[in-house]
Amino acid sequence: FKQKTAYEIKECDWSSDVCSSDLRFNTEAPFNTILIPTYLQGIAMAFFFIPLQSIIFSGLRPEQLPAASGLSNFARITAGAMGTSLFTTVWEDRAAMHHAHLAEQVHQGNAAAAQASAQLSAAGYGDAGALAMINRTLDQQAFTVSVTDLFWMSSVLFLALIALVWLTRPRRGGGAMGDAGGAH
Repeated sequence: FKQKTAYEIKECDWSSDVCSSDLRFNTEAPFNTILIPTYLQGIAMAFFFIPLQSIIFSGLRPEQLPAASGLSNFARITAGAMGTSLFTTVWEDRAAMHHAHLAEQVHQGNAAAAQASAQLSAAGYGDAGALAMINRTLDQQAFTVSVTDLFWMSSVLFLALIALVWLTRPRRGGGAMGDAGGAH
């Protein structure tokens, strides 16, 4: 099924449920395609959390460090749980939107979609089975494109937060830096 839409679908192979596109993430993305953005995201997190911890602990007396560490960990874990929930919700919403846009391209007036449906029906799927197979493939593609969206959103968010953390001035005062090491 060859079609070029706003979603840049170029070709779908219904026998393997794979659609190629101009996106680097697809259902057959090689390991390095996924590894590199994940690696970059890990580096960005280090450039965010290490200075953030320095800011949190700056200006504290040594006896305050254990409580500050516990509070910091509690806030980080709670925010991580809320972020995971938000991420999952946005992922589902974006996938539904992308599925709707992709499904708009599958109709009887679309020669490529009609041909794919006919090929699947001839392969023994029947009309309902062919539509179910096409829908399954659209679901896979919609969730893949949705993850790509979320990677972009999270990278922009982390870049903004890195800038914010690096521009924040730590509070001066409190205990000497040599004393802080003994609290850990």
